[in-house]
Amino acid sequence: MLVIISDLHLTDGTSGETISDSAFRLFKNRLSDMAYDASWRSDESDGKKEFYKPVEEIDLLLLGDICDMIRSEKWNNAVENIMPWTSLREEAFFNKVEEISDGILERNAMSFAILKDIASGELRIPQSMEPASEQEKNIQKIKYSAHGSVSIKVNIYYMIGNHDWFYFIDDPRMNKIRNKVIDQLGLANERDKPFPHDPDKCAAIKQLQETHRVYAIHGDEYDKTNFQTPNRDTSSVGDVVVIKLLNEIPKKIQGCIEKRGKAGEEDKIALFINELREIDNLRPYSLAPAWITQVLKETKLDDQVVNDAIKEALRSVIKNFRSNTIVAKDFKLKYGMKIAELLLSGHFSIQTLSNLIRRFGINKDKFESYKQFAASMCKDRELDFFIMGHTHYPEVVPLCSYIDKSGKKRTKIYINTGTWRSLHKTGMEDNSFISYKTITITGFFKPDERKGRPFEFWTGSLAL
Repeated sequence: MLVIISDLHLTDGTSGETISDSAFRLFKNRLSDMAYDASWRSDESDGKKEFYKPVEEIDLLLLGDICDMIRSEKWNNAVENIMPWTSLREEAFFNKVEEISDGILERNAMSFAILKDIASGELRIPQSMEPASEQEKNIQKIKYSAHGSVSIKVNIYYMIGNHDWFYFIDDPRMNKIRNKVIDQLGLANERDKPFPHDPDKCAAIKQLQETHRVYAIHGDEYDKTNFQTPNRDTSSVGDVVVIKLLNEIPKKIQGCIEKRGKAGEEDKIALFINELREIDNLRPYSLAPAWITQVLKETKLDDQVVNDAIKEALRSVIKNFRSNTIVAKDFKLKYGMKIAELLLSGHFSIQTLSNLIRRFGINKDKFESYKQFAASMCKDRELDFFIMGHTHYPEVVPLCSYIDKSGKKRTKIYINTGTWRSLHKTGMEDNSFISYKTITITGFFKPDERKGRPFEFWTGSLAL
């Protein structure tokens, strides 16, 4: 049995809220239920005949963007030669990476403790299921009764994505940092070795994927903004966007509002700035003006003060952003920022911008599916499941059917593992938002597990 989750985006707490440990308790219970279901087998000679045999072990694959190293405002206090995109990588760079990684481990200690408990044998299911007595059948309407319990071995493996790519850096100075993650999460990854980005770079991960007829990668290599070179151990424009725009804007706006605002509004300003940090959870980002408009109404800050503060802050941030060496090489992005600067020189308000975006349909709930990449990926691989995360949109997409080497008809399916983050989605009739937390879990089974069913896919939501 193989379970895959991705895009938890757990941070050090400096840049907005992350999902709480209650999600991990829910996950532990769901994992136990999946292990129990996987333990029900069907006789190959008689598919209708079922019997119970506990699964021997479970492989849990963390498919990237688990520890979010990029969404830390600790980068914003750093000098340029230790930023993610530096070419120097001196001791100060690794010290900053360690500081942020340690902050993530500390901030999410309770959540990671649950993962470690799972890896340490705390996941238990019935040892056997015996036919129920007639009395039990009549009263409880069940066929079987559980007897005893057995601990299930769980191997947890970590593959990296575009927000935790630092763990892929092949440098001895990263070993201590990676080993802390291995110890706190109870990982089965090899010590003193980079966490893989590609299953072909780790024999154990490659084997467990092939055993379940799965090919799984994070998916960032199909995103030009977040993967710009053949090597995953280097930074990208996406890092600059998060650090120099999404992380920096709330701080700049806060300073500008405090400079212009009235005395006694500190609590309102703090609430407004905290909600601004949630912009990174919007999809698409063009919803940002509508989100700011809603938060502005709720906090009841002065519209003119906030609009002037936003324009001043954005002008400062965008100027600094455009001067970045990586951004300077991206013509489209640099040109787009120039247009933004021109807009900021005018007399627009954030409310006007929000209405224009809605009028022209830019903020419709649409997303980029990676199904076309999965279709290309599956052509040369005789496997059944092609898995990616990264987009934050869970989906199950049938690709094609084929005849394998044994003459058996099989299917190829693309699955996206979604995210474990808060989502804010706009209403159909106005610019209001509905917010909720989400979680997605995908499981894959060997032919003799779960009565021959090869996969299951769960995604759920919880109101904030």
